[in-house]
Amino acid sequence: MLYPMTTEHFLKNHFRKDAVCINRKHNKQAGNEELVSYICETFLFGLDVKEIFAETSSENVFLWLRPPPSTSDSKAALNSVEISDPDSAFALHQSGSHPAYCRAPPALEQLLVSSLLRSTGLGGGHYHPPHADVVTIGGGTTLGRGEVELFISTSSSSSKCKDNGSVKKSHLTGWHTDFQENFTVQLSGVKKWTLRRGRVRHPLRGTTPHYAREGSVIENQLKVARLSCMSGTSSTSDTRSSTYGFEYGENNAYGPEMTITLHPGDCFYFPSGMWHKVETVEPGISLNVSLMGTTYAKLMSEALQHLLVGTDEGWREIITSRPGEQEDVTNRLNSLMSSLPEIIKDFVNKGGAQNILPPALQYPPIGNDEDDESGAEGSKASEEDSVNNMASHGSDEESNEPIDDKEEGQSDGERSEDDDSPTSGIIIPMDHFVGPPGWSCRQPPNTKLARNPLASMIDMQDIARHLDASATTKPSTSSPSTKKYILNVNFAGNDMYESYIRVILETEKYGPVMDRYLAFEAQGRVLVGDEMNNELCLRDPPPCLFYYGYLSWVPI
Repeated sequence: MLYPMTTEHFLKNHFRKDAVCINRKHNKQAGNEELVSYICETFLFGLDVKEIFAETSSENVFLWLRPPPSTSDSKAALNSVEISDPDSAFALHQSGSHPAYCRAPPALEQLLVSSLLRSTGLGGGHYHPPHADVVTIGGGTTLGRGEVELFISTSSSSSKCKDNGSVKKSHLTGWHTDFQENFTVQLSGVKKWTLRRGRVRHPLRGTTPHYAREGSVIENQLKVARLSCMSGTSSTSDTRSSTYGFEYGENNAYGPEMTITLHPGDCFYFPSGMWHKVETVEPGISLNVSLMGTTYAKLMSEALQHLLVGTDEGWREIITSRPGEQEDVTNRLNSLMSSLPEIIKDFVNKGGAQNILPPALQYPPIGNDEDDESGAEGSKASEEDSVNNMASHGSDEESNEPIDDKEEGQSDGERSEDDDSPTSGIIIPMDHFVGPPGWSCRQPPNTKLARNPLASMIDMQDIARHLDASATTKPSTSSPSTKKYILNVNFAGNDMYESYIRVILETEKYGPVMDRYLAFEAQGRVLVGDEMNNELCLRDPPPCLFYYGYLSWVPI
């Protein structure tokens, strides 16, 4: 998307650091026209707004209400209305000249979000399309998320023509910040962006004084922003004591203001937390990819909750407080907390970070090309070709450097759910598992084998035997000697008990090994290295158990 800049250069010098713009030549070169044409014709119905509204991923189309003519655009807060019916939204958009916002059609959103998450590594490159019936290793619980937004501007109906001696009035958003990483492509029209660095690094929420304001929104945005400043994670070393404010100013921004103008085909990246305002110079459509991910704090706190509820039954108690009675909830909590340092220390010594972030969450999803139509996770050849085409269409004729540096041919034999499985999920053929290039599960020196305390294994038969006969009489495509096991990792830190990793392991070879691990789990045993020397079947652990986080090597 930022061709001819290479992915390596972008990630090293710009990603999550500063803004970068690729202004392609504005003399209607073939490359410039083809980039826009490819996106518009293939995914956006030739920029037919009525069709876009009908096929959007959004439940509603948002229409911005223009401020009264007597109000300064730079100071007025934006109001919007949500329209569920696409035909009504289009009629209002046209008749009232209301700028519109909606998400792109699912095919384009899934393509761009999944590709950019992989390329940037945000969220480990993992993505679960919200409107797609696909199977991923974490279900709906993935480390990366994203949206593709379309901003559709119009001419002001009240503006005067230049022929009458006055300049047309343009639409302008006020200053605000986002918490996402943003990639913008100008598809038609012209927009002018003004930017300035923000003082909050890695923001958890945006600051949006340009929207119509509610007290609860302002309160939430201020308390989160000020928490980030108090933690010492400001983007600047300025030690002035001014409190982070809601309105754009010196207490929440620093450095010079920068201005860029985007024409059709131009691409632009700006990081989260950067203050910006946008002016429509010529009406048109811009596309913005917003990437989000899971913070270390969220991942760690969920893992800690999982660890605690499985360590001491006291942590599973429901808080019950009756003031005046002998039992004091603070004393009870203090009693539980006294063991917390030792619990965490023991967890760190038995795998710690690698238990929370197994290789399967660090590497982008990998799959088999044969599964392209199955919905299994992993890259699809057609999608990769589309992204590469988008890069080449926007290429500068003076540079031949490729934009995509992803490794090809990554496959571990994953496939989608089997017809004879009583529960669905990604099927991992254990006997022929091959991890991604560069990954290894060889035992390092001075280590021993440990089972992940955040992982749980279930024999598929433990589920099948309790189902109705109609659910277990499907024709089996597996060998009679095949056994299946469900692996879940880090699932007890959220209300729905959704796992960060959930896969179905299928094997004809490793059945005895898996049954022994199930026995260890039932006994609550984590360190299983000693048994490797005593039992022949345990001396060659299945590689996929390391990759998906059931086993790891920990220091002796």
